[in-house]
Amino acid sequence: MATQRSITAAKKKKPQPEIPNVGAILERLRSQHGMSVRDLAKKSGLSVSFIHAVERGDSDISLGRLARLAEVFEYDLGSLLGYTSRLSRPNFVGQESRKRIHRGKGVEYEALHLPGIDLDFVVVKFAPGASFKDAITHEGLDVVYVSEGEICLELNDAEYEMSAGDCCVFSAAFPHRLRNDAKRAASIISVTTGRM
Repeated sequence: MATQRSITAAKKKKPQPEIPNVGAILERLRSQHGMSVRDLAKKSGLSVSFIHAVERGDSDISLGRLARLAEVFEYDLGSLLGYTSRLSRPNFVGQESRKRIHRGKGVEYEALHLPGIDLDFVVVKFAPGASFKDAITHEGLDVVYVSEGEICLELNDAEYEMSAGDCCVFSAAFPHRLRNDAKRAASIISVTTGRM
């Protein structure tokens, strides 16, 4: 028979954090990195069948093995599992990891995906008169900061003139395009949530 004291103590228990679905996390990361299970197995030194079992939820995983998988994706364990809101160690993204995307003549577009968080850091340099050849759309938000010159943002059939030091944020789900109408170079720095 429970006493009043034990019932009160039970009510004061702190709620336990939800246990993350490790299999779903691994499958999502693997997919985002364009890796097959075989690729992940090779990079981590774990077997294909084991990784399949973890992703399906048919097998538990030790911290040591999970750390090996986290390392492949350049995560620390806490960040991989979502227990830390900030990384316990910095993740560096080197210059060699830049992804260059052709957006038009006279446009230098370089994106860096930041590991551990769903952000891309983008630097775009525009020659005089250069512009994105096509409007783009993707999930998430864009935060655009004009670091040099003047830029025109085309968004939802409207145009917004921005000068060095100006910043804007908008839903990237709407078609958008950037251009430099000026006779001098311009550049922006952008942070994009979601995946491009």
